[in-house]
Amino acid sequence: MSDTKDQNRGVIYAVVAHLFWGAMAGYFGLIRYINPLEIAVHRALWSIPIGVGVAWYLGRLSAVWAVMRNGRAMALLAFTSVLVVFNWSLYIWCITHGHTLDASLGYFINPLMNVAVGFIFLHERFSKPQMLAIGLAVFAVAVVTFGTGVFPWIGLSLATTFCLYGYLRKIMAVGPIEGFLVEVMLALVPLLAADVWLGTRGELHFGTDMFSTLMLMGCGVFTAGALIFYSASNKLIRYSTAGLLQYLSPSLVFLTAVFWFGEKLDTWKLSGFAIIWVALMIYSVASLREDKLVTVAGE
Repeated sequence: MSDTKDQNRGVIYAVVAHLFWGAMAGYFGLIRYINPLEIAVHRALWSIPIGVGVAWYLGRLSAVWAVMRNGRAMALLAFTSVLVVFNWSLYIWCITHGHTLDASLGYFINPLMNVAVGFIFLHERFSKPQMLAIGLAVFAVAVVTFGTGVFPWIGLSLATTFCLYGYLRKIMAVGPIEGFLVEVMLALVPLLAADVWLGTRGELHFGTDMFSTLMLMGCGVFTAGALIFYSASNKLIRYSTAGLLQYLSPSLVFLTAVFWFGEKLDTWKLSGFAIIWVALMIYSVASLREDKLVTVAGE
């Protein structure tokens, strides 16, 4: 009964995390007039007090100091902070410049790219369904490229940086809360420098009006909230369940792009998305079967 309660609680946490991520598209859409760099600054800035509060509540502040005294960990976290800031900034740019569908495509491709990275760097074996799913993803990219005449570099850049970020965080012996907190603190210095540069150009919105100020502060709540709930869910639910739920946020982004922002979904893009969805369905069914086999073997 306790395991069932933990599973249910974990699913709720994961759904909340993905709702945070999915809602970000609409949230950023409300502040399209603000430079993406300034939004990225405040994502990091207001995540810090929330992260410190959570680390204190969970008794992880000593772990944060331990990470900050570890030179190798700090070097790797400096690199992952660059990846996450690039990913944040490009994603925000997508929302504010009418490329939300491209962002959605990238995050749909991401789990299949994770499988490829596992094969290359972690020596994991491909199953036949996984090979088929990855092949379909490559075909989908080719369809979109051929049909639109433009290589989907935006979506693939988002998928690649988030995939590499996830891989590096997986192999690092650093917890999610302390890792995230150190990353945003490392990223804050160059981001604030960019903020000063924007100030010299007269492009800052923080403090100019109540709406812009509160919305920028809220960016940290969305960013930290999603990570905290996601980290909590991972300790309670099966890997396959987490894999299925991760399609919730890009689906919400896709729906936001089409039905709220009114972005054009032409035949070629729709075909590419359809192929990706078939690939993800194959991948998900294969993951569920593998998870059941592992569970039976464990019993």
